[in-house]
This record gives sequence, structure tokens and C-alpha cells, in this order.
Amino acid sequence: MPEPMDTIHPVIMPVSVPDQRLVRRAKVQALRRQARAALALSARFSGLALGKLEKADTGAPLPSAGTFWALSHKSTMVAAVAARHPIGIDIERIQSISPAMEKRLAGDAEWQLAPTKDLPLFFRYWTAKEAVLKAVGVGLTGLSRCRVQHILDANHLILSYDDQPFRVTHHWVSQTHLVAITSGDAAIAWHFIEN
Repeated sequence: MPEPMDTIHPVIMPVSVPDQRLVRRAKVQALRRQARAALALSARFSGLALGKLEKADTGAPLPSAGTFWALSHKSTMVAAVAARHPIGIDIERIQSISPAMEKRLAGDAEWQLAPTKDLPLFFRYWTAKEAVLKAVGVGLTGLSRCRVQHILDANHLILSYDDQPFRVTHHWVSQTHLVAITSGDAAIAWHFIEN
């Protein structure tokens, strides 16, 4: 019988106000730096080692010293996670979207899984799909092959990518941001770290 998976320790951090005011390349560098700081904390909380952080030609993170990792950042918030297995994480700020985005994100059968289609549902689907696509290392190019299969409850979805199932867990950061992580059966200890 396999051993239970270890606890996953995703770390969420607000972006400092000075870094929020940066523009273009300087802002991207600051967000990347802060996301990597969150990743270092996630690895430490999980008792995992991190070496050099490298990406494949596709942009997918390569395991570092045997540790799998994922980052996500928005203008005001970053999220990161380290794990012993392939993993994905996404953070999004809740904001208005266009009907075209709804159509691009999910098909009718996926939307019909929920009793109502609203903005929180859109972002649950969006973050879940982004997390899965990061876990499989394909990014948004694989969006059409990623499907929501079941809504388990307010915080859990089952998705598939090329018929491979993924359990995704959501976590709200106030009412403004939603984080999704490919969780499998692992326990999750969310960490919100203030600057």
C-alpha cells in the first residue's frame, strides 16, 4: 500500500507597494523575485531542497534538486509551491471578464456542472485549469485539452488533461484573489506571509 503524500505548503505573499508601482521589465523582475522568495519558504516548510531554478524550452519548470515547483504572480499578490511530485499553482485577481473569455475557457458541458455561472465560478475554472496546465508543463497552449469534470464542493474540482485526472483545491485570499493548486490527496497547509 502506498504511503500517504506529505503535506503541501503553498505560500502566498502580497506584493509590496513600491514593487506594485514599478512598470514593465522592472515590475516583472520584482514579481519574479518575490515569487521565488515565496517558493523558498514553501520548500523550507516542506523540508525540501531547492537548487538552481531552471525551465525547459517550453517554459515549464524543471525539477530542482529533485523538487518540483510552480510560481504564479499578479500585480498585488504572488503564490508559490514546492513538492515531491509534479505540481501546479495559479493566483488570479477577481475582475470583470468578457463573454469571449467564458467561451474560450470552458465548453457548455463544463458550465452546466454548476447551478449558476458567475464570476467566482469563472475564476475557479480559470485558476484550476492554469494549475493543471502548469503541473503537466504545457501552459495555455493545452487549454482546449483541459476539462472540468466534477465540482466536488466549494473548494475542490476534478479536472482532466488528456484523460489524466487532477484534483484541484482552491483558497480565497480575502475577496480579491483566488489561488488554485493541484493537490491530489495531499493535505494542504496554506501560508499567507506579510511583507
